[in-house]
Amino acid sequence: MNDGLDLLALGAHPDDVEVHVGGLLALAAERGLKAAILDLTSGDLGTRGTAETRRAEAQKAADLLGVPRVVLDFPDGRFTEEEAYRLRLMVELRRLRPRILILPAPDDRHPDHRRAHRLIREAAYYSGLKNYPCPGTPWRPEALAWVGGENPGQPDLLVDVSAVWERRMAAFDAFGSQFDQDATQPVTRIAHPAFRRGVLGRAMHWGSLRMCDWAEALWCERPVSPALLQLLAHLEPPA
Repeated sequence: MNDGLDLLALGAHPDDVEVHVGGLLALAAERGLKAAILDLTSGDLGTRGTAETRRAEAQKAADLLGVPRVVLDFPDGRFTEEEAYRLRLMVELRRLRPRILILPAPDDRHPDHRRAHRLIREAAYYSGLKNYPCPGTPWRPEALAWVGGENPGQPDLLVDVSAVWERRMAAFDAFGSQFDQDATQPVTRIAHPAFRRGVLGRAMHWGSLRMCDWAEALWCERPVSPALLQLLAHLEPPA
């Protein structure tokens, strides 16, 4: 019997998860599911903010979403797909026992996101092998899905997050070091007002396809896993 998580969303950096699926996590927590966030790094190479600032912002965002957060503190920009990193991630997967994983995009402009996708997929597979020399009881998630990267095409799944949209965006805005338009700080791609408009615009577009106000998108392998379909059914608005 699994007494672990229903859903674990993973990002290479603090704020990666909130950019894409903050609403999904808030909705899962509101519906009584056990969900959490795992950040591979503290984002210490970011142009704006320090690792300490970003960790504090990340905890505030997780509190707003109603989920716990784990930070592995891999070296930002310098973690690899070698076994040392895979093992540390496998230990967490065996400890948390998530049924469903949400991964970074496999095709993204940021190399850390692409590398994190590959690393997590490998860890998710190997953590289920009983003879793999890794602490903990073997565990393999039932399903994987991922967020959109560069030109991802039509999503496979859309989640109506209208009921938690304000809380979702409050969690996004908790990362002031990254997203605020602060004239004393460098103007990065994600600090430009157009980035926030893009987050809103995508959610409105996905919502228009779902005939709701706001939606978030996921991509996955086909056929869609029954575990993912069960999750979406649980998250559907009450009739």
